[in-house]
Amino acid sequence: MTPRRLVIANRGEIARRILRAGRAMGYQVAVISTAQDEGARVRREADAVLPVASFLDIPGIVAACRDWGGQLLHPGYGFLSEHAGFAQAVEDAGIVFVGPAPASMRALGGKEAAKALAQACGVPTLEALLSVELAALAPERWEAALAARGIRAPFLVKASGGGGGRGMRVVRDAGALPDAVRRAGLEAEAAFHDGAVFVERYLEAPRHIEIQVFGDGRGGGVFLGERECSLQRRHQKVLEEAPSAVVDPPLREALGRAALALVRETRYRGAGTVEFLLASDRAWHFLEVNTRLQVEHPVTELAYGVDLVRAQLELAEGRWPEALGDPGAFTLPAPRGVALEARILAEDPRNGFIPTPGPLRVYLEPQGEGIRVDSGVGQGDRVNAQFDSMIAKLIVWGPDRATAAARLSGALEGFTILGCTTNLPLLQAISRAPDFLAGRTSTAWIQDHLEALNAPLLAAPCLALLESLGFREALSRALTGVGQPLPGPAGRLAALAHPELRIGSAREQPAFPLRRDGEHRFTLLGADAPLAFTACRLGGAHLALAVGGETLALEDPLARLRAPRTDPHQAPGPVLAPMAGKILEVRVAVDDLVEPGQLLFVLESMKMQFEITAPRRGRVASVLVAPGQVLQGPEPLAVLES
Repeated sequence: MTPRRLVIANRGEIARRILRAGRAMGYQVAVISTAQDEGARVRREADAVLPVASFLDIPGIVAACRDWGGQLLHPGYGFLSEHAGFAQAVEDAGIVFVGPAPASMRALGGKEAAKALAQACGVPTLEALLSVELAALAPERWEAALAARGIRAPFLVKASGGGGGRGMRVVRDAGALPDAVRRAGLEAEAAFHDGAVFVERYLEAPRHIEIQVFGDGRGGGVFLGERECSLQRRHQKVLEEAPSAVVDPPLREALGRAALALVRETRYRGAGTVEFLLASDRAWHFLEVNTRLQVEHPVTELAYGVDLVRAQLELAEGRWPEALGDPGAFTLPAPRGVALEARILAEDPRNGFIPTPGPLRVYLEPQGEGIRVDSGVGQGDRVNAQFDSMIAKLIVWGPDRATAAARLSGALEGFTILGCTTNLPLLQAISRAPDFLAGRTSTAWIQDHLEALNAPLLAAPCLALLESLGFREALSRALTGVGQPLPGPAGRLAALAHPELRIGSAREQPAFPLRRDGEHRFTLLGADAPLAFTACRLGGAHLALAVGGETLALEDPLARLRAPRTDPHQAPGPVLAPMAGKILEVRVAVDDLVEPGQLLFVLESMKMQFEITAPRRGRVASVLVAPGQVLQGPEPLAVLES
């Protein structure tokens, strides 16, 4: 019997997750891919790679799938996964779309349409001024129209389509609304091909609760408990859990029945998520529906004992998944333990969460009981600036929340990534925070505690030792492989010499004796307890070190000795892009006089927009980039003269 053929129209960790499920069910599996993603690991694992111009190229994707003989297409999440036109084009080509029917996606996929449907079903919603109403009014009348509906600052500008925090802005002054609406619309258009945005009441510090549903396409369906996704930064989820620490059975039932009302009304098919905000007074409000598989679906799988991707594929083949129970009867699900998921991202929380694409020189995943890692990469791969910042998802399970939290902290400490900056130290700090351990968080919690969360994880004496000149010289020599580290001038000379050359006295005791335990693995020996760590060279003049959940970038003093000297009186340096990405806007011209903080450029990196402002007062001597130009790193954008 010829195997059925499944096409995955996605990339990264979710493509590998679907690939594993498809292979387990006997499918031949192909992946859609682009030239920009030629290094992706999933390309080497799939049975076939179907090249297209873009992950948003609907005609190209459908044609590639049809030409390969694909019988089912799974969109994953992001990209076109919630695009009703894409689902329709797939089905029109005679290919089974693994997801909701296009009609359901149109009814629920847009946040505005879903809000209206929820109201019709009697589900509480937040007041809003919709996109058509914004377009019909002059911007100077928006504030009065919002006030007439009881909506006062702060406001939340939201993209009608898509998700992931893109196209969202919190606005605390009505005068800033026009610019926020314009920018949110541009970001939404770039990310989802839908620039519609609306404005709704902003809740300052709610909890974000979402209900996993699975519909049979005929009005029936089941709900598989709730997830809490309150730990967010810039409206993007950082850490999720199932079940929520604050949802009791009566609230779980109320939210589940509300979610299933939407499933019933739209005859929803397959996996979907209905999201709610839970206020401090325990009042809850409908937020939106994600008509796709969620990034955080693994916590539901571990807490409720289901395989959502397998269930999606079974339903796409015309079979109701028996593991999900009766879609015609309401059942209150009982969680089996607690699952937590941490999103491992290529970004720098200590530097404004800027994206940090780059090479993965060391990549070591944790292993052990109750630990699962869904990743799209491996050691030697590169985090691509053209896509989002996701590296991997760390998911842990425990019989209770305390055990799961302890397991999460231990697994995070064992997750080692060197080469590009990641959010691992932030996640480690969250996992140890008393508020998190007690379940006292909200959507504002990370921002409110960011300074403490970004503090060094290591004790000051340990940090001082690792940053000391002697240790850095010893580590540099150990990474070069020049024998045992030697102290003082002898060690410096040896590090610059041939590996077989030995300098110094045999009676001289090294100040920082390092033992190599394997590739990138070392132990610092001494009078105190041995300190095990992982290290590598970053290239240039820096070393990278991972120890105790902390990641350090250390200057290599021996590389500095070799570096050529520069003139300290050279001309003022250029304004640099903070990361790789694409220039969207150039807001300055040669000879313009600029003030500190003035907007100069808008850069898109990893699907997010970043505003680059003038670091000082000056005259623009030259502009070095143009809109649409792709940067490979922190390249110069303009030169300012005093």
